Formats: sequence, C-alpha cells, structure tokens
Amino acid sequence: MTDQQTAKPIREAVGIFFDSHKLEETIKDLQESGFQHDEIGLLAGKFTVREKLGHLYEEINEDADSSGAPDTAFVAKESVGDTVHALLGTLYLTGAAVAGGAVVASAGILGGAIAAAAATTAVFSGVGALLAVIIHESDAEYLEEQVDEGHLLLFVRTQDEEREELAVNILSRHAAFDPRVYSLKAAD
Repeated sequence: MTDQQTAKPIREAVGIFFDSHKLEETIKDLQESGFQHDEIGLLAGKFTVREKLGHLYEEINEDADSSGAPDTAFVAKESVGDTVHALLGTLYLTGAAVAGGAVVASAGILGGAIAAAAATTAVFSGVGALLAVIIHESDAEYLEEQVDEGHLLLFVRTQDEEREELAVNILSRHAAFDPRVYSLKAAD
C-alpha cells in the first residue's frame, strides 16, 4: 500500500464572514481553544482585505503582479496586545496565476496549498479553478462566489472529528455563515 493510499485526508472547517470584527473574535476564540497559528488560514480578495482588514494590515507591494515583484502583499501593522494580525501573520498574493485580480491567503493551511498549486499549474481562470485543484469542483465554485462577493473565508485545519466539531461550533458561535468541513485532495 502506498503512502497516498494510507494517508489521512486533510480536513478543514471553513466559515464565511461578512464582518471583520466577527472574524477577529473567532480567530481569538479558536486560539484560546487550542488551535495553533499554522492551523488557521484566511482567503479573501485583495480589495476585501484592503476594505475590511485595512485596520490590521498595510499593503506593502501594490505591484505584486509584475514579474520582479515579491509575492507578499500585506503585512500586519504594529502589534497592539494580542490582536488578530498576530494570529494570521503576513498575507500573500497568489500572484498573476489568478486571472482577474490576485487573491490573498495566509501562509498557513489552504493558503499554503493555494500558493503551491498556483506555482505548479500554468494558468487559472479564477479562484474557483485554483481551488478545484485542492477541493471538489462544486465546492470550489461555491467558495469562489463567496470571495467574489467580498466575503472573508476562515479555514481551520482539523485533525479529527472532535476538532472538526469544535471548530464548526466556534465558527457558528461567532456568526460565520454556512460553516462546513472540506477534505483537501491528496497531492499527486
């Protein structure tokens, strides 16, 4: 039996947020409940990050689509106590691989998978096509719609059913819209 056949699928709970303050509260609650920094990821459109998370992040590279520009797009503003930007860290652009505007993702979890997929696949027609490399196509289309509508997607890696339930409960408690658990496709 190969490692891929025996490997447990990676599962992540995903909540959709319309409000950045609810997102911040959720991240703090997740961390207080034992979820680590590298188990939490964010996916949003570049404009959404500017508009909804601008109080936490500043754009450091407005020309990230140029060939010589680095992938980093937003960095946390100065830390003031235990705020959410200390939990999410730097946000990165997936680069020119996403047509119609870059998508911002944290370095952890799905964000890392998105960056890896973008680096290994030639061209994507949008967020959904990029996500489809990682999750089921219909789920990818649904999440793409959420990003296109300006929502913030919070991803939480879960290791077992108990952690899945905990993550979904926390997402629900903080008014995440339609929290779900997704399985990421195994890397080929």
